[in-house]
Amino acid sequence: MPTLFDYNATVVTPITDGVSIAVPQTPVRADIASVIVNVPNVVPRFVEIRATVGVRADAGFGQYLYRVLRGGTEIYYSLVGIEFGAETFNLDTLLVIDGNSPPGPQVYTLSIEKFTAGLTATVVGPIEISASSFG
Repeated sequence: MPTLFDYNATVVTPITDGVSIAVPQTPVRADIASVIVNVPNVVPRFVEIRATVGVRADAGFGQYLYRVLRGGTEIYYSLVGIEFGAETFNLDTLLVIDGNSPPGPQVYTLSIEKFTAGLTATVVGPIEISASSFG
């Protein structure tokens, strides 16, 4: 059975309308949260990253993209759809398993960007990210 070695969390805002971060058009991205976790020097080892983000569609419809980076290197991405007037608010939850993390302190960063040019969207919160290292 895996052993929990470390846990850390960052809460940028725990509420809706706690922030107002415009979602930029790809290839530009907005880093919206980061967390640092210590990874043990054991085999096997893995890190579980969880994030919750609230996004509001302000105009149009389309898709936006989440990326998770470890130390600046992309390890995960996910595409999400939203539509003004129908799905005006999304509360997205991500679960990422990093089974290839090097040992030592690791910085995980969550970013967002628009994939569709006709969409205007804003990150409004909540924004939370956590990481747990296991071995």
